[in-house]
Amino acid sequence: MSMTIDEVSREYIRLKLGQAREVIEEARGLLEDGAELKYAVNSVYYGFYYPVLGLLHAKGYGSSMQSISIALFEKEFRDSGLFEPSTLNSIRKAFELKPKCSSGTPVLITRDDVETLISEAELFAKAVSHTSDLSDQSHR
Repeated sequence: MSMTIDEVSREYIRLKLGQAREVIEEARGLLEDGAELKYAVNSVYYGFYYPVLGLLHAKGYGSSMQSISIALFEKEFRDSGLFEPSTLNSIRKAFELKPKCSSGTPVLITRDDVETLISEAELFAKAVSHTSDLSDQSHR
């Protein structure tokens, strides 16, 4: 299943997917360097958030607070069949963990949790690329 997206929105989604790839790699690097997990969680959160913004833009939504963007994304895409339920759950988990990690409030999160979120963020970016007809194969 795919969605119809105009060229301007495709370019915006491409931009957001590029940003997502950068922060996902950053999160992976932070893990490899032994940084505190909260920093990796913050980066991987944006690995989810940037593609969310791209898709919302394609649906005609402008920028808004992160909590509103996540809620709009869930409203628009939860039942669409475009994304796996586990991916949608990971977006929510990353969103819920990010503020806690950056606030200094102790959070019980493991390296395995962060690695799982990174993997899910990569899968989400790939799914967004395919869903919005942005995969390399579609532009040969």
